[in-house]
Amino acid sequence: MQKTFKIFDRTYKFDDYCIPLGPDDGKTCDSTVNTDKVPFSPQYVRTVTMCLHISENCNLNCKYCFKKIGGELSLDDIKRFIDCVMQVYPNADRYIIDMSGAGEPLLHKELALQIAKYCNRLSDRYLREFLPTFVTNGVLLTPETVKELQSAGILFGVSLDGTKENHDKNRVFHNGKGSYDIVTKNIKGIEHNDYVGLAMTYSDGNLLESFLSMSELLPTVSMKPVRYTDGALDAKAVCDGYDKLVKFLLDKTLSDEKNYIYSVINGDDYFGKFLKRVILDRNIYGRCDAGIGRFSLGGDKNIYFCPAAVGIAGGAVGSLEYGIRLRKIQEMWDSQRTGKCNGCFAHGICGGECKIVSYNKYGHFNDVDPNMCEIKRHLFLLAKYFVDAIKETDPQIYNWLLETVNRIENYYCRDEELIKAATYYNGKYTYTQLKRIKDNSPEKFKAIYKAVP
Repeated sequence: MQKTFKIFDRTYKFDDYCIPLGPDDGKTCDSTVNTDKVPFSPQYVRTVTMCLHISENCNLNCKYCFKKIGGELSLDDIKRFIDCVMQVYPNADRYIIDMSGAGEPLLHKELALQIAKYCNRLSDRYLREFLPTFVTNGVLLTPETVKELQSAGILFGVSLDGTKENHDKNRVFHNGKGSYDIVTKNIKGIEHNDYVGLAMTYSDGNLLESFLSMSELLPTVSMKPVRYTDGALDAKAVCDGYDKLVKFLLDKTLSDEKNYIYSVINGDDYFGKFLKRVILDRNIYGRCDAGIGRFSLGGDKNIYFCPAAVGIAGGAVGSLEYGIRLRKIQEMWDSQRTGKCNGCFAHGICGGECKIVSYNKYGHFNDVDPNMCEIKRHLFLLAKYFVDAIKETDPQIYNWLLETVNRIENYYCRDEELIKAATYYNGKYTYTQLKRIKDNSPEKFKAIYKAVP
């Protein structure tokens, strides 16, 4: 039975935009395989993320913080964890080592720098990128620290919840005082910020004002909804907020002010993900990569299916002692879609409910929350509206958008040029050195690559 949905001045029918589920088309590093039709195989996962809960210590007391678990990780623990993951995924295109965890990573800066050094060694050994990264609350992000992080090759982002009013409601010190003034001062002190983004956790619909406030500070902005704690998101208010934001983005993009839409698609923004999937006409394989391409090491030395699952009974998929249980990965693969998602026009691009949202609201991992479903269906329609409006109004800008999204997505794929160059020069240039040259001086890399047969 066909259904119609209206978004602004456009009406869509179910069959007009339901992206069919199918096999991986080979155009992206993240699998689009249909989990309903095939058993799990490591070959489907091209990007593997390893999350580290270095410590629960934090200099803030954010009201929506993940549940914490005691214990701290050593460099040896982390090496063993990476080994456990590599035993399952030895041939992925890219490995991300995310040190964000439950605490503040800059409280353990020296360990973070040691991890980054080890990642560089792994990159040179495997000829693939092992990217050290984290999100910091920004309180300790002095210019000196920024230089250390960037010199070590650590990609970092900063948590900032939009405006001062929004930020200081939740992101507070242990004495209750807001952290906005200190964080923004430190952000403005970042000299080279091309690869630094802002991450916002929102709990209401005040999105446009927050987006504008953040886009004045850094070139990449990512906004995500808060996971459930003691209440529910107001779906209508959030959808109304996105309406205003998308209208603004559309007007600015058609006016050739592309920096605003670029700031959304260049990072991990919630709406940006839907937008990129619609632009590429591509679905995703399931809810997320939790327990399939993403694993988290807790301070208790257990391995969990995602950072927010650390310390939750039933969230463990292995341990440092015994490794990752393949049976658990298969269970995560099989649970990617629930029967409650059947028939939803957006399930191929949404993937289903986040397991932690389900757990926080219902006490188990495999339910769906009507509020989040409403928000995600609305984001799909907004993304479809945005892309169609650009395509029909200005094909040239649409082509720029398509080329830009493809370039951003391809960045996460295996780089055959780097592999060939590192192999050819055999120590004269390491993989890590060539990667930095290619990122920062493309013309210099081209000159180096000319000699590669």
